[in-house]
Amino acid sequence: MPKWVSPIFSDIRNALGKSVVFSNWKGRGYFRSWVKPANPRTLKQQANRDQLRKLVARWQEISADTDVKAAYNARALDYLISGYNLFTKFGRKSEISCPATGTAGSAITITYTVGFLVGEAGIYVEKPDGSIEDITPAEGLSSTPDSTIEYTPPSAGTYRFWIALKSVLKSGDTAPQDYQMVNKWKPDYTQGIAVEAKCEVS
Repeated sequence: MPKWVSPIFSDIRNALGKSVVFSNWKGRGYFRSWVKPANPRTLKQQANRDQLRKLVARWQEISADTDVKAAYNARALDYLISGYNLFTKFGRKSEISCPATGTAGSAITITYTVGFLVGEAGIYVEKPDGSIEDITPAEGLSSTPDSTIEYTPPSAGTYRFWIALKSVLKSGDTAPQDYQMVNKWKPDYTQGIAVEAKCEVS
């Protein structure tokens, strides 16, 4: 690997046109030929990118409240990252899905994977009237991927299911809160999109 020692270029980084890339590894400078980054746009790539786009849009929605943003920033201190990074990190590692249709009074199965400490996680349902209910089992959620719980919708309408970060709460608030709801999607690698956990109940 080429190396250089120079009092002028002691820390040079990034690309020079499309010919040479300069960087630093463990305090030692190096350079290499520029290579066009691979972007095969596979369905898996597209689905993951779609989920990230939706998570970013969700963050922009809830972080408009400066107190909510501060609460996420405070929780993120343990990881030495921002509240935004925490939100997207936890969201990308989590997923949730449900049947597309259901019948009032009959149980439906919710499948979920929690991408952070399960002791901080919950599952909330957003009901047709806009109210939010915490439907986390009394024993808590499982850390096993693709675990399930059941929920019986009481009436017809659209139900949306969310993985919530219950440890983030503004002072004076009690759960469940809308801003605790992080992820309501699961990447679909056959379609290249992130699918919402939404059930139309008749």
